[in-house]
Amino acid sequence: MNITIDTKHFEKFQKILQDLYKQTNGKCEKMIERTAIKIESRAKYFCPVDTGRLRASITHEISNDRLSAIIGTNVEYAPFVELGTSKMEAQPYLRPAFIEVIANIAEEYKK
Repeated sequence: MNITIDTKHFEKFQKILQDLYKQTNGKCEKMIERTAIKIESRAKYFCPVDTGRLRASITHEISNDRLSAIIGTNVEYAPFVELGTSKMEAQPYLRPAFIEVIANIAEEYKK
């Protein structure tokens, strides 16, 4: 008994899946970039200012796979401002920015 399989349709299906991945991946990359920029912007808005160093240092970085982002600062006292200390009240700026942007993300990306 011989079985013959026409691979023409499999190859076509594989190409469709590859094209779909490329389209979706591009959209995900753009969505992640836009979201990171919004969180960075809102964090700068919420950030308390004395000298402006902390606010100016808030940046975002997209991962190598372009599917995640890091929003933050390299200023050594940033965690103390965000979380507070035993002698200083917290002045959160990153968490409120993240919560605000993520809370609105579903509605925004339905458009």
